[in-house]
Amino acid sequence: MKLTKTRNIFFTGFMASGKSRIGALTAASLGWKFFDTDKLVEEKTGKTIPQIFAEQGEAAFRKLELETLREICASGQMVASLGGGTLLNPEAIELIRKNGVLIGLRASPEVILERVNRKKESRPLLADLDDPAKLEKIKSMLAERQPLYDLANFQFESEESLPHHVFTRRIIHRLLVEELDPLWVELGERRYPIYIGEDLSDYIDSIAEKTGCPQSFAVVSDQNVQDAQGSMLEHLRTALGNCPAFYWKSGEPEKNLTSIQKLLTWLLRQGFSRKSVLVACGGGVVGDMTGFAASIFLRGIPFIQVPTTLLSMVDSSVGGKTGVNHPLGKNLIGAFHQPRAVIISLNSLKTLPREQYLAGLAEVVKYAIIRDMEFFAWLEQNADAVAQQDMGALQYIVRRSCAIKAAVVGNDEREMDERGRAVLNYGHTFGHAFENLSEYRYPHGLAVALGMRCAARLSGSLGMLSAQDVIRHDALLDRLNLPRHFSNAFDMDKAFEAMSRDKKASSGRRVFIVPKSLGEAVPVVNPPEDAVRDAFKVVLGDHG
Repeated sequence: MKLTKTRNIFFTGFMASGKSRIGALTAASLGWKFFDTDKLVEEKTGKTIPQIFAEQGEAAFRKLELETLREICASGQMVASLGGGTLLNPEAIELIRKNGVLIGLRASPEVILERVNRKKESRPLLADLDDPAKLEKIKSMLAERQPLYDLANFQFESEESLPHHVFTRRIIHRLLVEELDPLWVELGERRYPIYIGEDLSDYIDSIAEKTGCPQSFAVVSDQNVQDAQGSMLEHLRTALGNCPAFYWKSGEPEKNLTSIQKLLTWLLRQGFSRKSVLVACGGGVVGDMTGFAASIFLRGIPFIQVPTTLLSMVDSSVGGKTGVNHPLGKNLIGAFHQPRAVIISLNSLKTLPREQYLAGLAEVVKYAIIRDMEFFAWLEQNADAVAQQDMGALQYIVRRSCAIKAAVVGNDEREMDERGRAVLNYGHTFGHAFENLSEYRYPHGLAVALGMRCAARLSGSLGMLSAQDVIRHDALLDRLNLPRHFSNAFDMDKAFEAMSRDKKASSGRRVFIVPKSLGEAVPVVNPPEDAVRDAFKVVLGDHG
């Protein structure tokens, strides 16, 4: 990734905060030009900064400084180290705001004093002072100027212990993150971003920092991800300061309270606290369980979603539903706990088994059917590119699906409105019955695809969806190679029993989300049992 929107980069901070050193390294890494405004002033006047202060005063120096800044701003792809007092001039602040990004570098007064003494450079504002007086002067000047340094777009501690190339890479990653265009899940006074790109694993630390996460992390994943994407997991851990990782066994059968207990015990033994962040890296099972563990560990800590399957990218990672299964039903134990961010790297899909990719496509089609006729038509026209995992098509379907879900969740976070977030359950009431009958061995997304076929047929039998649209509905599922028949043994009575235990059912009310038309879905409460039975038969083949 290269910077494409950032015109210039300006480093600000107190004297000896590392602006020139870090600025020069940043410029070299980007292939841009670097300028130190103080040195440019010296070159233009033929005098040192102390001489200008002594002969002409600070006001004259600030005027020369502003002229130099204007010259830099006239170009692009420049990195400039600003003098310690540049931001005292409101005109300078306006110039910088219009022409680039302002990065602040911080250091403690003690570190600044040590650097000043070590470099033995002439500092006019500290001239003729002993060390105790210098330290007090530094503290008072820092307190005076800090509100100006706080004008920076973002700030970094200029740590001595961090290798310069690592620190520079961290700055550039943050700049790249600033250029990304995330989707936002808007929840009243709260919001969180969804970042989508080909490979964002190296940028997780910058995204975490931008979203206000603490700096103590644990990656949580499973054995399948560890086997298929071990290098990506290592990238994540390295970016997060070589943080520890916890791995569950893989699969839906592991989605239970026993697995949660194992993670909680590990977290306690590792000494994690309320200032820690869990990073869920995996499919829907990993995301759901990690989010649930985060919601209850020490009464709640932050977590970040890094989904690695198409299904988790477009569905389970967004919206804050977390939980585990119970022997009597799927996801019956859980909590609403929103992530701080969702970070989607589409390259993760390259190692995804075909069946799991298809499972995610079912959820993609679901969004088009419940909310977006134009998206449905686009899928019809681009089904081949989608089926072949064309990167441009992937970018579009993931972003569009996440945008639809974000909008729905933003209007009804906790699914209190049957016409709100509940529409996301299109195909799920039937689908959960198929999952239950297979003891959760039938993939969720494929079960939803079958459930959508049933729900469309139910809608048609109720006089809502036209026969022609039922055909279009099923034809799109066919073109995307989604299943037509439930291949496991089927028991109609057990299917109805499973639906009665579904978390969407309450007080004897069985709620089905059905398409009123392509692009609009509505809830139907307690439809005729015969109509539901007939809808099931659409996908039963020889098992009905």
